[in-house]
Amino acid sequence: MSSRKSSRPRCPVCGLHLERCLCAELPVVDVPTRFVLVQHNRERHKPTSTGRAAAAALRAPIVHYGARDEAMDTAPLTDPELDYVVLFPAEDAQVAGPELLHTAPGRRRCVVILDGTWHQCSRMARRAAHVGDFPKVSLPPGGPSRWGIRHPPRPEAVCTFEAATRLVEVLHGPDVARPMERFFLELTARMHAQRGSLPPGHDEDDD
Repeated sequence: MSSRKSSRPRCPVCGLHLERCLCAELPVVDVPTRFVLVQHNRERHKPTSTGRAAAAALRAPIVHYGARDEAMDTAPLTDPELDYVVLFPAEDAQVAGPELLHTAPGRRRCVVILDGTWHQCSRMARRAAHVGDFPKVSLPPGGPSRWGIRHPPRPEAVCTFEAATRLVEVLHGPDVARPMERFFLELTARMHAQRGSLPPGHDEDDD
């Protein structure tokens, strides 16, 4: 029986083994839009969660939901100068586009991004303090996920970093999103190499 090398230290941000850490190449997006990441507590220490890297790239505070011994910090969700929306494909969600940036003078848009499994995100979108009251927005239709580390519950589901990257592209253009995309593709490649697997769509004959 083979032994798993789960005891090898990992980077707390990108989730890779320390010798493969990619954080030195993590881009930081400089845009007027504000972001907050609401992360389910069960994702907090999972190395396969891309939420921490997404939060770092977007300079977004992380709010933890569902911790039994820790109250949810709602301060990042109650700034009176921000107009909040939450990224979640609810039935009544508006498809995100550049018009989302239109706010009243002196105010800024803040997008709440959820990090968790589909079931966890659905629950947070409805029950997390303040989050359940925010208007919902969804991403335009796009290609399938390129992550492949975790099995998506539905074909159109993408991981948190992919969702954040697509959102930045929709709101601020492909040039702004491109460094995030490059980082994500390298993160995916290293995570699969770490596991001895191939990313989705990769053909062994191409090597």
